Formats: sequence, structure tokens, C-alpha cells
Amino acid sequence: MASLLIKRIPPELHARLKQRAAAHRRSLNSETILLLEQVLGVPSPATGAVTAEEPDLSEAALAGVEPAVAARLRALRELGESLANRGVDFNQWRQDAAESRR
Repeated sequence: MASLLIKRIPPELHARLKQRAAAHRRSLNSETILLLEQVLGVPSPATGAVTAEEPDLSEAALAGVEPAVAARLRALRELGESLANRGVDFNQWRQDAAESRR
């Protein structure tokens, strides 16, 4: 399984993530993976598909989210739209990227 090192996490974000992990009785790593799966709509081997549909990244849905998080989600939405407009198979792209890191 692949590993990911995230550098320069703002202390307040790290603290919130630790609090969230503790509240859900998960490790910091497990909580981070779950959040990434939820945002990206990736099925989890342990829990199955996180969602059957694409996450709602509309402006209405982002209105109630923290500005920094909303900005990141907008960037993900724009990336997805850009890939779709170019006819890129995102799943194949992700698989190729994962294989190139091995």
C-alpha cells in the first residue's frame, strides 16, 4: 500500500484533525484516509463505497464550509471539470500516477 507524507500542516488544522480522530475513536491516519475518501468519492476497502454519487461541490453546498476548506474543494471541482473537458479518464490517470510512484 502506498504512503503519503504531508508536510507543513498548519498547527490549528492538525489539532482539529486530531480532535476529530479522537471523537470518532480512530487513529490520525485512519481519520485522514476517511476524509480523503469522502471528498474524493473513493471506495474504501473496509467500508465499501463512501457515496454512490459525486460529492456536492456546488456553491450552495460550500456556503456552510470554512473558507479555507471551501477554496480547496473548489479547486478539486475545477480539476475534475478540467479533466472531464479534456476527456481524461480520471480513474486511469489515478492508476497510472499510483503505478509511476512505485
